[in-house]
Amino acid sequence: MSSDTLLAENIFFSVASKDILKGVTTRADKGIITGLLGRNGSGKSTMLQAMYGTLKVQECSVFTNGTLINASYAKAGLVNYLPQNSFLPVDLTLNSIVRQFAIDLAIVFAYFPDLKDDLNKKIGALSGGKERLWSVLLLLLAKTRFTLLDEPFTHIMPLHIDQLKLLLTEMKHKKGIIITDHNYRHLLDVSDRVYLMKDGKSIYIRDYSDLVLHGYLRHLDE
Repeated sequence: MSSDTLLAENIFFSVASKDILKGVTTRADKGIITGLLGRNGSGKSTMLQAMYGTLKVQECSVFTNGTLINASYAKAGLVNYLPQNSFLPVDLTLNSIVRQFAIDLAIVFAYFPDLKDDLNKKIGALSGGKERLWSVLLLLLAKTRFTLLDEPFTHIMPLHIDQLKLLLTEMKHKKGIIITDHNYRHLLDVSDRVYLMKDGKSIYIRDYSDLVLHGYLRHLDE
């Protein structure tokens, strides 16, 4: 498997004299799922948006395989990003959006056969969980080298989450993936490496006990 890396280095971001990020670095690597944990306001979404190039921060350098780039979102086929809020047009049918993203529906239905009935529905007619799941699938299966997923498991039913974790594990062999989520168990299940965002810095997490050590959990069975 060839190496492919998207690196966002030395990210500094502050709001109203409050330092959110203090020179952190994050990277997406083909073959690896990187997980980001952290409390609300710890800078997880800010890091992803800085890497994607849609948020103006005080400082951030983005590289692909060592080459400095600007506005990574504008580079065709490079990276896509799932925001926390809905982004699909509510008045379009799912079928039309699938065609625009040019994804392989055979892969979708191999993991989620129950989604076949959604294709002729408008996005606005889908439940919140279904809309979120389709949003994740469209970006994950799109032909980009990297995918950044901000809270991909939110509102999705447990059975679909289990299947989504299996698909994420398959897709990491085709692209680099970074995910954030408040459900640390899902994130630890699927991630090859995990970092905790705290006090503007990122801390490497080896296992559940590190989450207790650094104050993210009070005890292991939380």
